[in-house]
Amino acid sequence: MSDNSSFLLKRLMSITGLIPVGGFLLQHLFGNSFIFVSAETWNEHAEYLTSLPMVLLIELVAIYIPITLHAALGVAIVYRGQNNFTSYSLFRNWMFFFQRLTGVIALIFIATHSYTTRITSYLQGWEMTASHVTRVLQDPIWFWFYVVGVVSACFHFSNGIWSFLITWGITVGKKAQQVSSALSMGLFVALALWAVAILIKFASLPLS
Repeated sequence: MSDNSSFLLKRLMSITGLIPVGGFLLQHLFGNSFIFVSAETWNEHAEYLTSLPMVLLIELVAIYIPITLHAALGVAIVYRGQNNFTSYSLFRNWMFFFQRLTGVIALIFIATHSYTTRITSYLQGWEMTASHVTRVLQDPIWFWFYVVGVVSACFHFSNGIWSFLITWGITVGKKAQQVSSALSMGLFVALALWAVAILIKFASLPLS
């Protein structure tokens, strides 16, 4: 693959990860935060989202196609990529490795989560409720699967911002890259704590 095509591939990868995929992650965390108010409030918000006009088309165009594209680009980059522990700092090479690893984990998690919730509920005609989520997360295996999945997604998104800023020429100096690296890791910690708190809240609810 030529340098120009590789450059374009990385730019497309970064933009699909930041806007549609990253935006979906933030919206998902925001929407699920209604569980901190009450299960009834969460149910009302979930019902509102699924009753939007042309919701299936919106989900397909704004969520599933961008995620599939991002995943395909990620596979192409992983296939071509190598961890060069001699040219770059040890820390940044580990971040490179974890970015690829969490991308694979996040892909498996998103596919499983989407199929067992939104897709299955639509195909079988049942309504997604907080009680259903609680029932799933009270199973220790599923709970830890979700913890690993959401933490991986949060890391992949946050560390991806660092790569995005470099790829698009926003942080070109070493100092700027160091600052953006620290900020991206701070964002990761905040998002991961937020996501895990949501999971714990769901798992601690009494079953109705």
